[in-house]
Amino acid sequence: MNRYIRFVLNHPIAMLVGCLIITVILSAGITKLRFDTSIATFLPKSDASYKYYDRVKKVYGDVDTFVILSVSHAHLWRHDTFKKIDQLLVDLEAYQDFDNKLESRRMERLSAVLAKGRISGEALFAEFENDPSFQRLLRRKLSLLGWHNGVIGSRTAGNLKEKVAAAAELKSSEMIDDIISPFTIRDISGENDMLQEVRLIETDDAGSRILPEGRAAFDNFISRLKRNPVFEKGIYATDGQGNITDFGFIIRFQDISDSDPIAREILEIVESHDELDIIVQGEPIVYIWMNNYMQRDLSRLVPLVMLVAVIIFFINFRSLRGVVLPFLTLGMSTIWILGLMGYLGVNITTVGVSIPVLMIAVGSSYGIHILNQYYADFDLISREGKRTGLHHSMSHIAVTVLLTGLTTFVAFMTLATHQLAAIRDWGIFCALGIIFAVIISATIIPAGLELMPHRLLGRNKKREKEKRFGFIESAIGLMAKVSITHYGKVLAVVFLLIIASVFGLFRLNVETELLQYFKKNDQIRTTASTIGDKFGGRWGFMILIDSGEADGVKSPEFLKTIEDFRVWLEAEANSDLCIGRTDAFSDFIKTMHMAMHNDDPAYFKVPASKWDIMDYLEIFSGTDANSDGRVDRFEAYVDPFFQTCNVIARLNQKNGKLIGSAGLKHIFNRVSIHLDDTLPEKYSYRITGHPKMLIKSVDYIVGGQLQSLFLTFGVIAVVVLLLLRNFRAALLSLIPMSVAVIINFGIMGWSGIRLDIATSIIAAITIGIGVDDTIHFLNTFRCYRKWGEDVDTAIQKTLQVAGKAIIFTSMALICGFSVLVLSPFKPLVLFGLLMAVTMVATTLGALVVLPAAIKLTRVKLIGQTCPQAASSRPLVIKETQPATRFAGIWVSLISLIRQQIKEGINEK
Repeated sequence: MNRYIRFVLNHPIAMLVGCLIITVILSAGITKLRFDTSIATFLPKSDASYKYYDRVKKVYGDVDTFVILSVSHAHLWRHDTFKKIDQLLVDLEAYQDFDNKLESRRMERLSAVLAKGRISGEALFAEFENDPSFQRLLRRKLSLLGWHNGVIGSRTAGNLKEKVAAAAELKSSEMIDDIISPFTIRDISGENDMLQEVRLIETDDAGSRILPEGRAAFDNFISRLKRNPVFEKGIYATDGQGNITDFGFIIRFQDISDSDPIAREILEIVESHDELDIIVQGEPIVYIWMNNYMQRDLSRLVPLVMLVAVIIFFINFRSLRGVVLPFLTLGMSTIWILGLMGYLGVNITTVGVSIPVLMIAVGSSYGIHILNQYYADFDLISREGKRTGLHHSMSHIAVTVLLTGLTTFVAFMTLATHQLAAIRDWGIFCALGIIFAVIISATIIPAGLELMPHRLLGRNKKREKEKRFGFIESAIGLMAKVSITHYGKVLAVVFLLIIASVFGLFRLNVETELLQYFKKNDQIRTTASTIGDKFGGRWGFMILIDSGEADGVKSPEFLKTIEDFRVWLEAEANSDLCIGRTDAFSDFIKTMHMAMHNDDPAYFKVPASKWDIMDYLEIFSGTDANSDGRVDRFEAYVDPFFQTCNVIARLNQKNGKLIGSAGLKHIFNRVSIHLDDTLPEKYSYRITGHPKMLIKSVDYIVGGQLQSLFLTFGVIAVVVLLLLRNFRAALLSLIPMSVAVIINFGIMGWSGIRLDIATSIIAAITIGIGVDDTIHFLNTFRCYRKWGEDVDTAIQKTLQVAGKAIIFTSMALICGFSVLVLSPFKPLVLFGLLMAVTMVATTLGALVVLPAAIKLTRVKLIGQTCPQAASSRPLVIKETQPATRFAGIWVSLISLIRQQIKEGINEK
């Protein structure tokens, strides 16, 4: 490290320019960052449950994850209202069936029109008056670009072409698999002893829907809707008097890994049809809300966190260099890690949104430590000469920062073994960000100080500084008194807090239900309840019941078993299951049976004869587009061999109360117990679906939390053992962090804060950052003991020397994380609040609990070499092992530890 600092001081301009060039290059990667909140990021692809879920979606389609629209209007039963609904449907269908020739003609004509130069919006729309769907698309895209009326400028025209081209590309992917609605649904008719599909709304030769006009036509449409019991709470909702009030649009997607683009397009289309009353729900919409919150928070809160850091710098140093230099370090380290993530294609997940704030907080910490050392060695630098003095001072603190940085790096890297991809990536890139922060702070600050004039502070400014930090001196004096004189009481209080926290730990619940992340009055939560009441739920899961033989699904006994199971699921007595609606293959058979008996509702049931079922399926004239042996409408409910039936159960929260992970576990357990008790021996079942995957992620969160904690504590203990060469010291170093972690979980348990994807990383951050304070304290204490001070005096002087830097770095961390409470996004609010509380706990642990433990145990840390203690002589940094000895990460670490032991700590 000495050689690196010397190189920096000899070439300050080159080093600053080099850092700037890297920053500019990596900043371009930030534009490539994408957000990913899907459940796939929180499940390993190798997980057996995830693999099974993936296989099921290939057979039945992605039927449990969908977007659902509730469409209504104050004057629903009017022809003009139906025209508006039809226009909405046409705009959505453009992303289901792609017409390449049509889209090519549209793009060519649009390019030709815009190439003529400036044109008014009305003139542009007039060019496409015979293509109303494309006309509406142009209006949508222009609205997104901020245009409302008037002339379309060249820049807007260029952006418009890009937006339209992107929409055409999205259409070509045909992400929408099916749109189920009253305007598109096909019922089953039994006229002339033939079973065939019939549309509720017929189409003309051009494929346009023939919408009803007049009272008689609407009454006929309502009669056809209500004829089939399956349609109620499926494609229409009623009020208390049985009047139809809303139409339901269920939009199912192809089996795609990223539904965000098409879900955003659906939202855009819905918002453009503002003359209709439309509620949008579904898991893809929840993901969009999460993404939007995270993007807004990154753009709004990160500058606030930086502002807080600048204020802390100014309070601490009251100088231009004291603000500019550490600000550059935290800014560059944040840009470097985010840019690298962008270039590598690593998405920002629910936990990844904390990385910028974490980098700012950690960068502030390292900057404060290095600048504090500079001001502590101000007189030494003046005596020895600027470059020589800076070399001595910066080499010493840079090694200390490097050691703490490496320890934090190792703590975060333990998450590289985590089974959840999102947390694993978070740990790896946090670790890389720590290394970036160390390198940048050890480069920018020494180089900047070398280029800036070295001026002594006036006596008045010194007095102001002493007066300004009087409260810190008083706090340190109180900490010293308490930890030395009342160490037994301190440890007794800590012991009681641990006991209380352990009891709180048993009250801790794990949560992965995404709606829990939003506040109660957020629209995404309130509309979820509305959709549940109207259509049975916004999401669901699948129960696959295997008959044990091919064509077993066609057996009346099997179908009656399915029906009995569905009745049990929806029974009022089982309201704790929160099932709002079920769908299954038996619905088609019941509808066929009714149709063949003149639509008599009494025959809406499973036929008693297997031959009737076989005949119905034989004469049914449904289409099989992919020739897999199933009519297209059957594909979501039965496999190609007619052996397994897929029962789709929609989940509906009761009284606005979210179901949550515990509720989902209860539902799946009850369903499993019921099927175990009631299914005939030859039948088998499996439960899967999106909610089931959420429950699976709970196991990984809990298991990963325990694994990472034990691994991190073990690695930290080994690192401290190598550093201090004392086993008892290694154990003592774990006290502040372990106490802080236990208290954090205790607070979460007692306050009802759930352990979720966001809060699960707090323990790792606590250990990773908290170990820095511990190492600073133990190293400084070791040196004072070596110089002959008794335990009490060594503790006092250690608190005076290392305590100030620890307090100021902790202030930067606490204030930085506290800014997150301003977020409207619940996970970030709780994350910021808990991190602030935990940072207070780690600081008190390092400055009060750790000294009290040292006082109690009388641990000896005096067997190592430290620099001369005489204050009359300048600190001399000796050259140590050459750089050639650094071979491998652990060899490098041990070599640096040896160097640190020889150089020691002299933080004044």
